[in-house]
Amino acid sequence: MKTCSYVGMADKIRLVSAFPNMLVRLTLHTPREDINCLIAKRELANLVMFLENNTFELSVFGHYNSRNQLVIEKFIVRNPNSFIREFVMKPLKSIA
Repeated sequence: MKTCSYVGMADKIRLVSAFPNMLVRLTLHTPREDINCLIAKRELANLVMFLENNTFELSVFGHYNSRNQLVIEKFIVRNPNSFIREFVMKPLKSIA
């Protein structure tokens, strides 16, 4: 399994499936390319749904699946505002 880390702007955040397993997709705009990403961990998916499109820069870590999509295992918001610090960053510390 090839693991990678990227930094880019999160865009097109969508809920693909909520039940039985939560699945969220997003596009990460990096300086070199646009990367299609998936988040399958319910705890991380709930937190990323708070983010607005094209507003926050994410640093992500994950691996690629067979469809060449990056499955995110960890992420951090690099430019949080006060709302994101309270409702995304604090719960994220308890998960990691």
